Amino acid sequence: MTTIKDIAEKTDLSIATVSRVLNYDPTLSVTDETKQKIFETAEKLNYTKHIEKKMKRDELLTNIAVVQWLDMHEEIEDIYYMSIRIGVERRAAELGFSLLKVTPNDQVLNEDVAGVLAIGKFDQKTVNTIAKMHKNVVFIGSNYPLNQFDTINGDFVQAAELALTYLIDNGHREIAFIGAENKATLHGFRQYKSPAIYTFIDFLSYHGLFDDSLFYFEETTKSNLDVGYALGQQLIRDNKDQLPTAIFVVNDGMALGVLNALRENKIAVPDDISVISINDLSVSQYLTPALTTVKIFTEEMGQVGLDTLHNRINNSNSISKRIIISSKLIERDTVKKITDTK
Repeated sequence: MTTIKDIAEKTDLSIATVSRVLNYDPTLSVTDETKQKIFETAEKLNYTKHIEKKMKRDELLTNIAVVQWLDMHEEIEDIYYMSIRIGVERRAAELGFSLLKVTPNDQVLNEDVAGVLAIGKFDQKTVNTIAKMHKNVVFIGSNYPLNQFDTINGDFVQAAELALTYLIDNGHREIAFIGAENKATLHGFRQYKSPAIYTFIDFLSYHGLFDDSLFYFEETTKSNLDVGYALGQQLIRDNKDQLPTAIFVVNDGMALGVLNALRENKIAVPDDISVISINDLSVSQYLTPALTTVKIFTEEMGQVGLDTLHNRINNSNSISKRIIISSKLIERDTVKKITDTK
């Protein structure tokens, strides 16, 4: 397993600096470029499926345009999408493709561009703009029903079920929720659009365990870290006399903010309260305690996205595909087994 020391050696930075960046220490002052260097190194060192060889270049597939939802600073705040991007870059290197970063405003692409790969949760207007850029477009991470285009997503319904089943199997019955979403970038007929959110409600309601007073949600565009911290503080204030036994957090970035809030209030994890999340970002294993989470295979999403675009370029008349990548529970140190269920 990759260690903080490995990352420090690769980046030529101190172990202390790397550790503080990976834990999003708000008192540390370093540049975005340094943060990006650390996070990208952590992602690449944890990339386990990379094949160390390049396939023969297909001269007809010289350039692939990549549209990213987040800029560099935003990507540092939400490295889920950085991980997808790195997966794309790895696969492009293997296939011998050149990646060109473009924006939705670049409506006139170079004639050598064979297709477009769009990474992120774009709003409907931007999705429509990207869809007009090229006949060959693949979207990674968009939940809009793009019937004429291929889409790649993680299975967040399965991920939420795995996390909640794990909590229940470990004796937890008072389970709080912390999460947020930006409805402008999501599609659906439900009150909550994100699969992990509505699965939490449906799954615990089915088991007779859903408690609306323990449901902390915000519709926002703020960073996951900030939202997790604020909602964590609110949960603590509301339940200071009797905390729930566990918190389900909708993603790792938000969970990091929750852990910071718990730490500030001297609430021990997992002794006083358990925490589980979704994503398994590269930083999750370096937290103290290391975060129990459900892995979304983001690198593979990037790989599959590029492979799907490759196939689309070679067979533009094939039906569009909605590809869902499975998930896996990663047991670490933030969930404890309890025996005296309430």
